Amino acid sequence: MSGATDEPVVPEGRIPRRTLLAFAVLSYVPLLLSAPGKVAADTKAYLYLDPGRLLSRAGSLWDSNVALGTVTHQNIGYLFPMGPYYAAADALGVPDWIAQRVWLGTMLFAAATGVLWLLRRLGLSGPGAAIAALVYALSPYTLAYFGRTSVLLGPWAALPWLVAFMVVALRTPGRWRAPLLFGLTLTLVGGVNASSLIFVAIGPTLWLPFAIWVHHETTVRDAVATIGRMAVATLPAQLWWILGLRTQGAYGLPILQLTESVQTVAQTSTAPEVLRGLGYW
Repeated sequence: MSGATDEPVVPEGRIPRRTLLAFAVLSYVPLLLSAPGKVAADTKAYLYLDPGRLLSRAGSLWDSNVALGTVTHQNIGYLFPMGPYYAAADALGVPDWIAQRVWLGTMLFAAATGVLWLLRRLGLSGPGAAIAALVYALSPYTLAYFGRTSVLLGPWAALPWLVAFMVVALRTPGRWRAPLLFGLTLTLVGGVNASSLIFVAIGPTLWLPFAIWVHHETTVRDAVATIGRMAVATLPAQLWWILGLRTQGAYGLPILQLTESVQTVAQTSTAPEVLRGLGYW
């Protein structure tokens, strides 16, 4: 099913170049024109002050440079991809504020193109699909993290891609391309916050019963086999940060129990904020 559009005919799933260019302009240009020369206090100060030193310490779960030594909290996640990105930008001499705007713009661009690619795999195209992609990319949900803790926006930007790769994987049983792309995408956005990945994983999981019993695109047997391939393609690449976060949670300071308890989250969220997508967690 396709909507009326004057865009050139393209193969199923491929996004027209004109649409990609429009999304790129909307994602990057406004950010580059906003407060040029100024850096927002986003995620970790060392990403801008000394990304090389952050990377050198992120590989160790013990940091003797804090107090009298402590088990780090979530630092291991900066080994990839945020740490290497800012280290490369620093090595190339890219100004910090430009590197930051490109990073943030890439989040928006990935989210928008992911939604559009997903919709095209579902047989939807035309202006409606492009508008849906922009609505998702410009969701008020991003306001709570944009320029503050943007690393948490990685799973949000990856969500439509993960759902799309699940759709493709179920439609092409026996093939490894979609499961491998699923694993690669999850690896790109994992590492720092496991909770966000757990919530994002709900999206691809919900497609399973829909594909089996509503669209009849696959069988239970094929779906189980597909999930097995996706697990093989995904889990090994996540062990480096899963084991790291597990160790930090067992031997580090009880940060989560103090900052993200049910009581704390409930007290700082109101019903209107949740409805607008701005609730705290």
